[in-house]
Amino acid sequence: MVPESKTVLMKLDDSAASGADVVGVIDTKDFDYLTIDVLAGTASAAETAVTALQLGESDTAATDVTTDQTLIPAFTGAAATSTSAGFVLPARSSTTTNIYRFNVDLRGRKRYIGCHFEPTTTIAEGVAIVGHLFRKSSTPYAETIGTATAGYRLIVSG
Repeated sequence: MVPESKTVLMKLDDSAASGADVVGVIDTKDFDYLTIDVLAGTASAAETAVTALQLGESDTAATDVTTDQTLIPAFTGAAATSTSAGFVLPARSSTTTNIYRFNVDLRGRKRYIGCHFEPTTTIAEGVAIVGHLFRKSSTPYAETIGTATAGYRLIVSG
């Protein structure tokens, strides 16, 4: 029997160097919804940019999101929105832990979803990528979190 919900630690890095790829992949078989939270430590006051933040999908457990998976435009950040980027890359806060949330409707998606995060500067406090899987009969992700609440810097749903 498949559980109604499941939480998976997709990736945990004690620290993330400048330009380092932090990647986590999750198997979504038998689930209908996925919430991915990227939790990143604070930025220095001088540098708060994010170099890359994106989700990809594939039929195999590929670990390189940018080359082995197909990027999902709605869940790909860039300097401006376009046909290949669904949101503007957010800044990192220098005063609180940064949380970037993706709410993904898995119906019609490929089995494996990967998340790629790349900080512009080193994050000494570390980075974690956590996936929360839900079935149709359980309560999917909440839409009530405001972007100014407890470190949330970005919420993308689709």
